[in-house]
Amino acid sequence: MPRDKTATHDRIIRAMRKEFLERGYEKASLNRVSAEVGITTAGLYKHFRGKEDMFGYLVKDTLNDFQKMTASMDKQLDEAADYDPFNDDWAAFWTNFIYDHFDGLKLLLCCSAGTKYEHFEEELIRMENAGNKAYAEARRKAGKMHRDIPDEHWQTLSGAYVHMLFDCVRRDMTKDQALEHLRFVGALFYPGWKQLFGEDN
Repeated sequence: MPRDKTATHDRIIRAMRKEFLERGYEKASLNRVSAEVGITTAGLYKHFRGKEDMFGYLVKDTLNDFQKMTASMDKQLDEAADYDPFNDDWAAFWTNFIYDHFDGLKLLLCCSAGTKYEHFEEELIRMENAGNKAYAEARRKAGKMHRDIPDEHWQTLSGAYVHMLFDCVRRDMTKDQALEHLRFVGALFYPGWKQLFGEDN
């Protein structure tokens, strides 16, 4: 019996992932999920409290790993005024992270309207904005940055960067295509980054 319950749980997870990815949270149907699994809709509630609980289950690992990764990056910013975000490993790092969490990111970025996660990208932009400002302040204290950047410019930089970073998810690129895309993003941003942060002074 426990073995059967585990197998049913796995089928539910596969079915609800497919349903949310194809239709988004708001249009997803528990009736379709239960029919796909071969159980009653009431049977789903033995495994999950409801639709949002199901969605949260599917994205929790991605969110946890994202939190760990951003905390590590914040530590790098705190420890070095010469932190270089577009080093040789940047594109490969992000490609691997994105494709290790592709379905979770797709759900968060494209399918989360109607859930508490629907502002995920806006939150990433806010975090990027705060990180950029913190890095600028670290360089200013080290005497390596002398220009003032208006808030609206910070917002433009952060919004454009985050959107382009995850464009490979929205467009369902292959991993190889994403690597080339991210190399292009790095090449596009790096000269402006160096100039903005005074690294060519």
